[in-house]
Amino acid sequence: MTHLQSLAASIRVIQNSYKMQMAENVTRNTFQFTLALQPVLFTLLSVGIYRFAGKPDLSLYGIIGSGLIGMWNANLWTSGFIVQGERWSGTLELLLATPSSLMVVLFGKSLSNASASLGAIFITFLTGALVFRVPLAIEDPLGFFVGLILTLLALTTLGLVLGTLFVLTRAAGNMTQVLNYPIFILSGLTFPITTLPLWTRPLSWALAPSWGSQALGQAAGLSDEALMPAFLWLIVLALIYFLIGLVAYRRIERIARAKGGLQEF
Repeated sequence: MTHLQSLAASIRVIQNSYKMQMAENVTRNTFQFTLALQPVLFTLLSVGIYRFAGKPDLSLYGIIGSGLIGMWNANLWTSGFIVQGERWSGTLELLLATPSSLMVVLFGKSLSNASASLGAIFITFLTGALVFRVPLAIEDPLGFFVGLILTLLALTTLGLVLGTLFVLTRAAGNMTQVLNYPIFILSGLTFPITTLPLWTRPLSWALAPSWGSQALGQAAGLSDEALMPAFLWLIVLALIYFLIGLVAYRRIERIARAKGGLQEF
């Protein structure tokens, strides 16, 4: 098989896994709650707290953060349950044995989750406008769109890393609960990272949601800083996440082949 044929085959696998995951998400109550209702609840809490604290100027910050929380939760939960579902159905080892890489399958599923989670942003803006009368004007619509796409890409690759690592544990569902709140707190999605201790800053900088929040906030007019640094960081982190996922997958594949399966995990 030539490189071009291999690429075409991988694209077909990504398309099929994307469609399959989207169909599963439509029927999954947990995903529907995470995508539709959770952003509304977080918007009501975040914006309400800022309003009652006498800081209505932070309302848009709370809306953007709530939308990114919805995107992060959709990626985190489904990354864990993708692997757990394949394990429960007995197809995880079969996927490892197929000619198509499991990483390609996970990428298609992660991309499906990330793209579906874009709806969380629109839900939070709509909630803010209807409940709190927050203006929907975006200072730089093009920059906001680019930031949203780059955030989507970075979250997809981050979901790929998590999905790959979750292959090694039967407690993927529990791990998603452990990772949920620390990540969006460190990313500054509930309140600015400047309020956190200085030693947490490197952790915040290593997380894509942190730069996604910064990029979207700047595009919305929350600050006068240039957008390009945040864009570059999102691209760099997406590449780093992808490389980590690739190395982790190859390591897991070698372990599975050496042991003849994943029964030990």
